[in-house]
Amino acid sequence: VFLWVALAASARHFGRSRPRREPGPAFPMTLIKPVRGLDDGMRGNFESIVAADSAKALQVLIAIETQADPAYPVARAFAAAHPDRDISVILTGPAGGRMGKIHNMIEALPWAKHERVIFSDADTRTTREMVEGTSAAFADGHDAVYAMPYYVAASDLGGLCFWVAFNHFFSMPAALSYRAGHYHFYAGAWMAYTKETLRRAGGLEAFAHMISDDAGLGLRASAAGARKALLRVPVLVRETGTSPRQAYDHLSKWCIIGRWVLPSLYVMIPFVNPGLAAYVLLALGGKTLFLAYVLSRMTVAWLQDRVVAGLPMAPSRYLILAVADLGMLLFWASGFRSRLSWRGTTYRLFAGGRVEVAGSN
Repeated sequence: VFLWVALAASARHFGRSRPRREPGPAFPMTLIKPVRGLDDGMRGNFESIVAADSAKALQVLIAIETQADPAYPVARAFAAAHPDRDISVILTGPAGGRMGKIHNMIEALPWAKHERVIFSDADTRTTREMVEGTSAAFADGHDAVYAMPYYVAASDLGGLCFWVAFNHFFSMPAALSYRAGHYHFYAGAWMAYTKETLRRAGGLEAFAHMISDDAGLGLRASAAGARKALLRVPVLVRETGTSPRQAYDHLSKWCIIGRWVLPSLYVMIPFVNPGLAAYVLLALGGKTLFLAYVLSRMTVAWLQDRVVAGLPMAPSRYLILAVADLGMLLFWASGFRSRLSWRGTTYRLFAGGRVEVAGSN
């Protein structure tokens, strides 16, 4: 039942047949892109900003630690190709004890000219609907604006794991939770705040030693009374490394983050896992209920991909969802570690998602 209710909420919020609202005058906004390393399609991701901003309302700040970063010449070439745009490449210097992404965000924020600031990951492709929707949400009086991430490139086993994790675990109940007034699906792919909201949340520096700046910032802004909006279009994402080992490491990282940021919710996951309940029923002889679960899981996933992004996959790909809920428990168990190795650095985690650098790999 939950699957179908979540699908109905997604169809209502993201439905592609929904009448499109005509955009009003574009609000001037600053878009900050924290960059570290070279992602696949990075130049195209940068160019999508220009294509999406026909009103030239965006100030664009690409924040990179040093010129030695392989992304630096790509960012510089992009800025040079658009002299009529307000695009700057900010060198933020070594992160030191800060987490790298939030360090770039912290150092870029003082350069933001506008009251409304968008933060968007380097591997995110910007669309006109995202820019217009964010501007409209601010015009309606919202203090914080988010886009739901949706994965689009499941061409191998690792990509298939990301597709399941993004679209059919993390994002599946997003619209339902938003409409129920309890939205907590914060993602750095696209999040926007007024500067006043950032100040009320404690400022970006408060998250310099948090394993998840997007979740920490979103939760703090919500606690500060920010009026939140969820865009009616998803932000389409892809991952650069999609080998099975890279996918496992990445998904395990998310589980560790969830365990330390929201521990009380995290420990409840097995008790609300529909796949686990279905397999228990199967073991007890409930074949009809088990079959209903499998068919519902696959059908809802196909319909959601079609409704939310217009990107349904081949029907055979959805067979993985028959065992995905059980497979998720393997990743769930990996979240109980207190150390995390990521991009050459080992971190020690503490309650609330705070981290300390424990060494380099």
